[in-house]
Amino acid sequence: MRSVFTPPEYLSPSSINTFRDCQMKFKISRFDNIKEPPSWATHLGSFTHEVLEHLYGLEHEERTLESLKQLAGELWTSNDWESKVLALEEPQGDIKAFKIAAFSNMTNLWKLEDPTETDLDEMELKVDTEVEGVRMLGFIDRLQFNDEGSAIISDYKTGKIPNPNFKSEDDKFFQLLAYALMLEAESGVPTSQVELLYLTHSAKHELAATPVKLSIAKGTIVETKESLDAACASGNFHANVGKLCDWCYYKKTNICPAFPK
Repeated sequence: MRSVFTPPEYLSPSSINTFRDCQMKFKISRFDNIKEPPSWATHLGSFTHEVLEHLYGLEHEERTLESLKQLAGELWTSNDWESKVLALEEPQGDIKAFKIAAFSNMTNLWKLEDPTETDLDEMELKVDTEVEGVRMLGFIDRLQFNDEGSAIISDYKTGKIPNPNFKSEDDKFFQLLAYALMLEAESGVPTSQVELLYLTHSAKHELAATPVKLSIAKGTIVETKESLDAACASGNFHANVGKLCDWCYYKKTNICPAFPK
């Protein structure tokens, strides 16, 4: 019997997180092709990532707050960020408020590390490989190699730090642990540590990429692929109804079948 839906050619750590959070949300976005519009938070994260990527493209001694300010202004204009922010359906403030929030996130980087003394070996590194037979595709924000030749994978975050009562350590670091598995599968390079840089809160959360932690992430990838294939075969995607639904675009727009008009 043919599947109702053709499984995606590949998965990414973020798409796995979406499916695990709510299968129905995954279906609406991926198979019904109804995408969530950009939000204040996603634009804030994208603009911050963009500027910091360019900052680390400068020579070490040029990575100053003044250079950061100049880069932010140039990228704001060249990529027409003002139009993007003005087009938001649910803005959380005006252009000035957006710029203040973004620049605050960027400058908080100096509270976590000294950019003039930080060496990044790769930025936005594409990894396309298989983990336990599951094709995975993703982009690693920041990659460094220590003196032993193992990798340190890090990622900027501009949102809130997850509440440990609702999100486990394994879930919080899943994306980066998945990247560690992908990096080793593609290039043979092991990862020793993963880091989440919460810029809004000036906090760095670190985790050793131990065999146990990597095994848990590997199990999540395989189990998610199996569940996704089963959902595609049957056409049944479960809606995970809960408190988070109140913030879901598909509920607010009456698209989710779990909340009929």
